[in-house]
Amino acid sequence: MGRFGLHRTGSVAYKRYLRSQAWGYRRVRWFADCRQAGHEPACQVCGITLTRAGTLDLHHVSYKGVGQDEEGRWQAREAHNDLMPLCRDHHQRLHQIMDGKKEFFGWDRRRATIVIVARMIRQSQA
Repeated sequence: MGRFGLHRTGSVAYKRYLRSQAWGYRRVRWFADCRQAGHEPACQVCGITLTRAGTLDLHHVSYKGVGQDEEGRWQAREAHNDLMPLCRDHHQRLHQIMDGKKEFFGWDRRRATIVIVARMIRQSQA
């Protein structure tokens, strides 16, 4: 399947991936690995922790490692740093900005994510 462009985050295939068993396991493993390393997962914008929030989203900074095998089964081999924890509100806001502003069309997904998250942090501190 390869990498998705910024305009493809709402695609049917991507939505199927997010409902897949592979993504479910990868998501659980990401949070477990983070805690095992001694870090409590927290939203990168507001700092609310997984324990306090009850749940956090994982934003794909990159889709490298996401694909399907020959039988069409999803493969979730994202690198740890290709996923970023965000509370639901900030994740939705990130996508509104990333997918809705022409400024970010054609940008590398990692670069766009970093710029937008930095802006959201500055706005929350103002």
